[in-house]
Amino acid sequence: MTDNYVILSDMSADLDPAFAKHNDIHFIPMTYIIGDKEKVCEGLEDEKTLKKFYDAQRHGKQTKTSQISPQNYIDAFEPYLEKGQSILYISLSGGLSGTYNSSLIAADDLSDEYDEKIVCVDSLGGTVGMGLLIEEAVKNKKANMSITENAKDLESRKKFIQHWFMVDDLMFLKRGGRISGASAVFGTALGIKPILNIDAEGKLVNIGKKRGTKLAMAELVEKYKASSTMEDGERVYVVHADNKKNAESLKKSVLEVNPKANVSLVILSPVIGSHTGPDMLAIAHLGNTEFERK
Repeated sequence: MTDNYVILSDMSADLDPAFAKHNDIHFIPMTYIIGDKEKVCEGLEDEKTLKKFYDAQRHGKQTKTSQISPQNYIDAFEPYLEKGQSILYISLSGGLSGTYNSSLIAADDLSDEYDEKIVCVDSLGGTVGMGLLIEEAVKNKKANMSITENAKDLESRKKFIQHWFMVDDLMFLKRGGRISGASAVFGTALGIKPILNIDAEGKLVNIGKKRGTKLAMAELVEKYKASSTMEDGERVYVVHADNKKNAESLKKSVLEVNPKANVSLVILSPVIGSHTGPDMLAIAHLGNTEFERK
């Protein structure tokens, strides 16, 4: 019989809201700041709220986030432990944030007080890449995998999750220290759209660039095509930062590559969106090879 455990993630994750609700997925809140206002993201936000967030960015509001502290994790984990439930936690990449390390500190502190397990998995990804891993965790739990077996399977599968994405406004990458100010200004003037991925260490990497949205979108599809398993029911996510028209076009292109893919369209959370800016587009899927990044 399977362990008594719950599946948790943090608000860096994006996935189908109906799936999250139906499968009782729990999220650890994360804080983001827009202008001079601090907000707490406690669950998957509705489309209206997200549109307001990205419109604020378009009008020049500065956005940033803060990582989850060990005490935040203790406060989030403890209610489940008190009910006799173990925790399988899927974290934002440790290569992008210190939240994973904070979760390990909290788990270690709580291990002296509770017999229940806290197993933390570094997703080595973010947004819908984390969503894919959460879906796998749910499947494994329904298949009666123990928490240890489930985590072991996720550690293996996460190596195949591909994140292909583009950003529209280079100034957001500049603020995050990803590119220089001169590159941002020059690239913006030329309509340059960087193509990015997440490497084997869970870090953001620039793997190319295209001039204009149309060519950049075509490159995302080519990257997907080259790394797709082409399986029936292949699970694919298309995520966008309030760029629904282009996201629908991207979804259509994915289905032209693999007509039998199972593709979901979601809007990017404010936590990741704070760093990418509006109109970002991405494709995430379980690829046919481990961390094919070129």
